[in-house]
Amino acid sequence: MKKMVITLWNLWTSTEIKVGVLFSFLWLVLEHIVGGFDEQITALVILTSLDIFTGFVGAFKTHSFMSSIATRGLFKKAAMILVVGLGVLLDTAMHTHMVRTMFIGGFAIIEALSIVENIDKMGYGQYIPEFLRRCLAQIAVEKRVIKK
Repeated sequence: MKKMVITLWNLWTSTEIKVGVLFSFLWLVLEHIVGGFDEQITALVILTSLDIFTGFVGAFKTHSFMSSIATRGLFKKAAMILVVGLGVLLDTAMHTHMVRTMFIGGFAIIEALSIVENIDKMGYGQYIPEFLRRCLAQIAVEKRVIKK
């Protein structure tokens, strides 16, 4: 029995245990903020991951990678999580389950449009319907990304 306890005790270093406890705590806080991990949050995380990936690929393909743009995008993703957390608080205060769902749905649409925009930047715009490309161009003009 003593040998088994010593073996278990020596499996991890103190640094590994500290890092594990820290990430476990952060995961618990994140899960509490977003109201639990369900299909909606999973879909939003997948869309967000795809947006980040396609954004990096598009930036490298067009040789336009800028760390300031990437940092701004990551801050927007963090703000998105906080807004979903606000939806959880509002739902709790009103005893509903709709505000969080609406926030997640809105962010999912924004992420999907961003993925389509990144696909266009990657050079695969011919696969995107023309009406959608016109809408994305209009959004870019309104955001002052491109000029008319």
